[in-house]
Amino acid sequence: MMKLYGYPISNYTNKVKLALLEKGLEFEDVRTGFSQEEEFLQKSPMGKIPYLEVDGKFLFESQAILEFLDEAYPDTKRLIPKDPFEAAHVRSIISMIEGYIDIPARRIYTKIVEGIELTPETIESAKKSMQKGVKALSRIVKFSPYIAGKEFTAADCSAFATFSIINDHIGDWISPNPLDELLGLKPYLEMMLADPKAAKVDKAKSTVMKALKRIRKQF
Repeated sequence: MMKLYGYPISNYTNKVKLALLEKGLEFEDVRTGFSQEEEFLQKSPMGKIPYLEVDGKFLFESQAILEFLDEAYPDTKRLIPKDPFEAAHVRSIISMIEGYIDIPARRIYTKIVEGIELTPETIESAKKSMQKGVKALSRIVKFSPYIAGKEFTAADCSAFATFSIINDHIGDWISPNPLDELLGLKPYLEMMLADPKAAKVDKAKSTVMKALKRIRKQF
């Protein structure tokens, strides 16, 4: 059985977890944080999560893992369309979400999780970068009903995992939330949460987030 190593408040872990659930593949969910220990680096060279163990071999980088799942398990639901143009469209959406929205948002939410004080300069820089990313993304997403079109794709794994975590944190620091400008996002996330597979991923994330908030209040 495959093993997914990661943590519920990692959007990249949740991206892969949702993909595995959507494809109906059996896997063991192993909770672990990132690490720079040599033993960990042998499995994930940058010390990041998630990584996937398959028959004693290890795969890392969330997008590479999703691509592997499509190729290794062709009889399961395909996450990257076979049509070259549609496949490129899905990959472009993922790239924009993770590169132009998640990266600047991390300047905020990773510091919150780690209990590091945010400066006004950090907040303003993240806000401007996110606004630019959201504006660009709004030009190519469809929400009809899924983010890339009529079918669930890898772009939905990335979108649901990333946007739900950003929404958990950004509102208290950046108002209005830049994601509010992405028309159709709210009903899209509600639709996704109505799916038991996405709800399972979100429940694990929310449980850990609540625990972390309780811990921070004690200090």
